[in-house]
Amino acid sequence: MRKSLSILVGVFVVTLAFFVQAAVAQEDVGRLIKQLEDDSDRFSNTTTKALDASKWDGTDAEDEMIKYVRNFEDAIDRLKKSYEGGRDTMPDAKEVQVRAKTIDKFLKKNSLGPQVDTEWGTVRSDLLRLAKTEKVKTT
Repeated sequence: MRKSLSILVGVFVVTLAFFVQAAVAQEDVGRLIKQLEDDSDRFSNTTTKALDASKWDGTDAEDEMIKYVRNFEDAIDRLKKSYEGGRDTMPDAKEVQVRAKTIDKFLKKNSLGPQVDTEWGTVRSDLLRLAKTEKVKTT
């Protein structure tokens, strides 16, 4: 009887630990998505200001880059809604990744200054951390 009670308590403790770990992991993913959202907003503002002060000000290239950044932010919003709604995040995560690659290509060819590079580096770091989680996969 004592042995059965010990086994039952052990199973309970292991189960409880599993559920706590799963809840913490889910909170971490939510926190990462929120961090990505905040960092992409900061990147967007910095990029808009840099474009206004650049040779691209008033050009179609400026409009196109602003559109890329806005579409990227919209994709992040959709990813966040999918995650919070418990839906499959794969399609939204892939869209975020594709849009990020487009922005990355533009920035590699066209420097907008060190502040934009720093902000984009932060966003890319968020994307890499998010891609490593169990709940949001991008590939």
